[in-house]
Amino acid sequence: MSEQTADAASFPAIPTDTRSNFGRWGWTIVIIEGLMLWVAAGVQVHGLNIIVPVLSDYFAIPKTTLLFWATPASWGSVVAAYLVAKIVEAKGAKFAILLSLVACAVCFGLLGTFNSIWAFVALFAGVCFFGSGYAYVAGFALIANWFPRKKNLAFGWVTMGQTMSTALFIPLLAMCFGVFGVQFGFWAISALMIVLFVLVGALVVNLPEQRGCTPDNVPMSAAEIERSKQEQANYVAPFTSLQLLKMRDVWTIGIGSGGIFVVLVGVLSQLVPRLMAMGFPLNTAILYMSIAAFIGVPGAYFWGWLGQKVSTKAGLIIYSLWWLVAVVLNMFEFNTWTLYASLLMIGISFGGASNLTTSIVAEKFPRGAFITAFGVIQPIQGVIRCCAFAVLAFGLTYLGGYAGAYALLACIAVVNAFLFWITDTSPVA
Repeated sequence: MSEQTADAASFPAIPTDTRSNFGRWGWTIVIIEGLMLWVAAGVQVHGLNIIVPVLSDYFAIPKTTLLFWATPASWGSVVAAYLVAKIVEAKGAKFAILLSLVACAVCFGLLGTFNSIWAFVALFAGVCFFGSGYAYVAGFALIANWFPRKKNLAFGWVTMGQTMSTALFIPLLAMCFGVFGVQFGFWAISALMIVLFVLVGALVVNLPEQRGCTPDNVPMSAAEIERSKQEQANYVAPFTSLQLLKMRDVWTIGIGSGGIFVVLVGVLSQLVPRLMAMGFPLNTAILYMSIAAFIGVPGAYFWGWLGQKVSTKAGLIIYSLWWLVAVVLNMFEFNTWTLYASLLMIGISFGGASNLTTSIVAEKFPRGAFITAFGVIQPIQGVIRCCAFAVLAFGLTYLGGYAGAYALLACIAVVNAFLFWITDTSPVA
């Protein structure tokens, strides 16, 4: 039986539905994944803004040294994309989430214990590996399992957690260091992961059918639910990782998704220095960055709604061109209004990347095969994403500063739109 036929048999076809009527247990899954993204984004990315200076002072290690080694350590998330996906295939998303939460909690808690750069590299690599594992690999697989038709909407809601982490995680971590000290401050955040471990253990199941619910909360009889449950239990992905690597669409999705993050990281990592270069004081630049982050919270839902309405492929093309306009507006110092327009567009874009680039995998590959394909596509995306700082450095050094660097990002946005335009998102047969 083809995957298309199997999916059709699993639950009835429904027209495009942009209502977030996920049901009680569906909303439970959405909220827990949103919380996991909030913590994971904080410990892997946003927290470095305060972790690096705190550890530098505590252990007398130069900040530049810690920052330098944080980059290769962060490649743990790229490795996790494949290895944790294999754990999900073998043991299910819930098992992978629980394992990764405990391991990430231990690695993060120990960051304030050992006065060694090699310990920092090993532990932060573990934080990136297992943080990506529970939130961005197994957590995304869980959403794809529960919402095969409404994945855009569901991802739109859960990526609000990632977006809110930009503005809220750093103050929380600073408070933990202030109240508990450096060593126990790290463990205070680890305690949040243990709370999530308890919530996942008590409330999460891999498939809605295991809870007596239905995919996307669509009406189904008890017999249809049981048949769908058995189909998913017996499903075997009809391709290997090597076969996936031979598919053109795997590469266009992986490279295009990576390019999306090159533009996103390129703009956000330099937004405060860029605003300062335009004449704004540091505090004002930070304020604008925070405002843009909060704008990104409803923006995450907007991109999910748009992808659900017009298809993920169309949503990604629009998203890429949206970034093109935002980058061009920020490239030149036109006037105050164009600056505000660019900041508004950048803010709205915060939550769209993780949402749409994951949804397109779930659109191309049915839920039984999602994690197999995601485990191949995500590392491709990660390798491309890691080029963001090299692109920025080249533009800033050789192309005349921010205007040249942003011109490169604008070109990448165009390439992204083209890659998604040529991608065939018809479900694999």
